[in-house]
Amino acid sequence: MKPIKSLLPLSIWLMRIGLLMFAYTQYFETIKDFNYESLTFYIALLFCIFSVLIFITGFVEKPTITVISGLVLAIISVYNLVKLFEGGVSQTMSIFILISGVAFYFLANPASK
Repeated sequence: MKPIKSLLPLSIWLMRIGLLMFAYTQYFETIKDFNYESLTFYIALLFCIFSVLIFITGFVEKPTITVISGLVLAIISVYNLVKLFEGGVSQTMSIFILISGVAFYFLANPASK
């Protein structure tokens, strides 16, 4: 069976939207609490900002911001994986593996529409 290459743009936009939804559901409460003395606040803020940037860069031609955003999201996701690894494999850990995969995709292939 041949792949349906015409669905690639749809899948990329679903990844962009998925990053936004994940950032909102995972980090919105942390940002809303506005505890600027906490490392968790800054991680949440960075993740949300760069998720929005990945979404916005879907409308522009220059891939530089997408690469930087993908790198930051990948670093944050790997940090969260390391932090979560001490307790063994969990559902949250598997979600961060998927998110890091999406982040690495945008890091490696920023110009896709």
